[in-house]
Amino acid sequence: MSMSILPFGLVCGAAASNAGLTAGQSLAMSWVIFAGSAQIASTQLFAGGAPLPVILATATIINLRFLMYGASLSQHFGGLGRRWQAAIAYLLTDQAFALTVLRRNARPEEPHLHWFYLGLAGATWVCWQLATIAGILLGSLMPPSWSLDFIVPLTFIAMLVPLLSTRAMLLAAATGGSAAVLLVLPLRLNLIAAALLGVAAGIAAEKIGGGR
Repeated sequence: MSMSILPFGLVCGAAASNAGLTAGQSLAMSWVIFAGSAQIASTQLFAGGAPLPVILATATIINLRFLMYGASLSQHFGGLGRRWQAAIAYLLTDQAFALTVLRRNARPEEPHLHWFYLGLAGATWVCWQLATIAGILLGSLMPPSWSLDFIVPLTFIAMLVPLLSTRAMLLAAATGGSAAVLLVLPLRLNLIAAALLGVAAGIAAEKIGGGR
């Protein structure tokens, strides 16, 4: 997992530094947002002179997927205290969610899934911040030809494949992937719409086929 986090963090840190943010501002953004896609988009908009409301709206739209992640995890973590839930929400990432779902599917009766999540998500946070700091400090030394973004989707594909073990999951993935490619919406809303359609297709398939 660190093979995707470290290069992506380097890119985010370098982009923030090259956009004119100070080291403190770049690091604060990484701490507060802790979401690579939203950080990259916000940095690009800031560098282009976009007004603050546009930057905030864009970051919010990109991060809407975490609402679906949170709704899924609430089935397992909903009974925990507020401090636990706050920590889980803050540390939520694509990688942490995917690997926690894999763990849950492999060990459905595990009583301490929240500790697994905390260790995984906490390690992700540390790796991300270290990579961001390295990107801030070394960003000016990274040549533009170093396009490291491809590592991130490759990692997501590797995490997705083990989840495709039922017809419902296959239908959800096929529906979401097709919608993401075919829909043309502004502000990357096609990704949010595709995710919602994929979830709806998966839920419908589970109800019809009994989860097969």
